[in-house]
Amino acid sequence: MPETENKDLQDRQQTRERLRREKPVVYDKLLKLDERLQKGEAVAPVIEVAYSYDCNLSCQHCFAARFERRERSLTVDDMRDLAAQAAAMDVYQFILQGGEPLFWPDFDEVVAALRPKEFYLGLVTNATLLDQGKIQHLRASGIDKLVISLDAYDAEQYEKTRNRKGIFEHTVHMLLKAREAGLRVIINALVTKQNVRSQALLDLIAFVKQQDLILYINFAAPIGKWEGRYDLLLDEADADYIYDLNRRHQVIRRDIYPYRGKKVACPALQKVVYITQYGDVLPCPFIHISVGNIFEKPLARIIGEGRRVKWFQGTSAVCLACEDLNFIKKKIARIYGRPSPLDMQEIFTHDEFDV
Repeated sequence: MPETENKDLQDRQQTRERLRREKPVVYDKLLKLDERLQKGEAVAPVIEVAYSYDCNLSCQHCFAARFERRERSLTVDDMRDLAAQAAAMDVYQFILQGGEPLFWPDFDEVVAALRPKEFYLGLVTNATLLDQGKIQHLRASGIDKLVISLDAYDAEQYEKTRNRKGIFEHTVHMLLKAREAGLRVIINALVTKQNVRSQALLDLIAFVKQQDLILYINFAAPIGKWEGRYDLLLDEADADYIYDLNRRHQVIRRDIYPYRGKKVACPALQKVVYITQYGDVLPCPFIHISVGNIFEKPLARIIGEGRRVKWFQGTSAVCLACEDLNFIKKKIARIYGRPSPLDMQEIFTHDEFDV
């Protein structure tokens, strides 16, 4: 299937039509969200939540590897409470992360707790635990979107980073089956200084175009198992190379250019928040600085307090976590060698907060 000429418009129309039929409450939310964005009004962020870091793989780049383990973790009841708070905030979308969500024994209860008829639900998965029956079950349970990790269209390279042989073909097969079942399928690819200009990435882009999918590209961040690995970071020329690919190919996205050729500000804490297994609210999955904990304060209050930090006021034209070396070396580096995440009061000085 060739790449659609107006992929952005097609994606939006397809999502709207399916939600209108299957999730009318979410469809109405989406229309209101569009109206606010067109008027330049603030909108509630997407909530990414890692209910559990349990996983069936041990990836070389796992960003969650340095989080401090605590006795108090999220429960299904906490997820119900989070859904109620999100509804009051007019949140449109939840994205479940891990670990590997399909590895959780109470995965179905977690999904149900998030009130699928009231929210657009995404799921980040490595796809290794998927089969056709599971895909149909996800569709029936209210999952709308699968974000599947596939860093390269090369079996050896992909399986090496996952420390597991024999999973490449299964992953590719399952993502195509998920698309056939009516789930929106996004491929997540992580690029480093070493592989950003590789043929494997170009082959992945060709595959995505041929299958009429969407490819989200994430830049390496020096956190988790890659703590302090500045050698993996892309430089300005590398970032320009990816942006040029975005302008040439409609299927390629990043958080700071969600549409073809259009850059936006870093979405950390403005368009997205990330909640850890231990209740900490982070500006995004790659900034391991806590702006509050949902076991202690309401989410809306936490976000409001975090947005007082000038770094998170939507003015950066680059990703803070992987491109802004000033932020990385002065702020993210403060967590190195210490249990993550650190409280924002330890990281930011008084004059970095709005009064």
